[in-house]
Amino acid sequence: MPTTSEMYELGAADAERGEFNPFYYQHYYYYRLGYDSVRRRKRPRSVIIGSILLIGSIGVLLIGALVWLSSQLGPAVVTQTGITPTGITAGETLSPIPPTPTIQPSPTPSPTPTPPTLQIGARAVVVNIGESTLRLRASPGLTARVIARIPAGREVVLLEGPVVADGYTWWRVAVGSQSGWCAVTTPDGTNFLEPLAP
Repeated sequence: MPTTSEMYELGAADAERGEFNPFYYQHYYYYRLGYDSVRRRKRPRSVIIGSILLIGSIGVLLIGALVWLSSQLGPAVVTQTGITPTGITAGETLSPIPPTPTIQPSPTPSPTPTPPTLQIGARAVVVNIGESTLRLRASPGLTARVIARIPAGREVVLLEGPVVADGYTWWRVAVGSQSGWCAVTTPDGTNFLEPLAP
């Protein structure tokens, strides 16, 4: 039966040679102790070498994968925002993106001027009487006395009205130094006075 020191030396020697006796390792404590002490001393060197080899092989694999991937994709495509590289052929240059047009505010519509109307104090001109004249009467009505005749194109100033009599609309007007009533609108809607803008 070997001594404890012999078993220790046997375990250390087996570890140095790279041999392993599972029976001794399992049943003899000092064999296991010698074997493990040598293996621990040798392990760091083998672990470092193994780690270096592992890292190196991973690096080689990564470089190979990148080379393969770049050969599959072709040259890198640089895109600008808003431009899709789809359909661009070799040698074709990208035109710059045109500037976005500035939206001009629509001009504020100016209010349509209200057409002048017949009203007290306004001016009007005699129209629609042809070669005839507009009769100026003392009061509204067809039977009232005629005090003057106003030719076409003459301006009048409206003083009072409107008054409806005998189917006509009447206004009291001033022409020069005279004033009286004249028919302004006939029953069929014909106007004899046209308002002027102030």
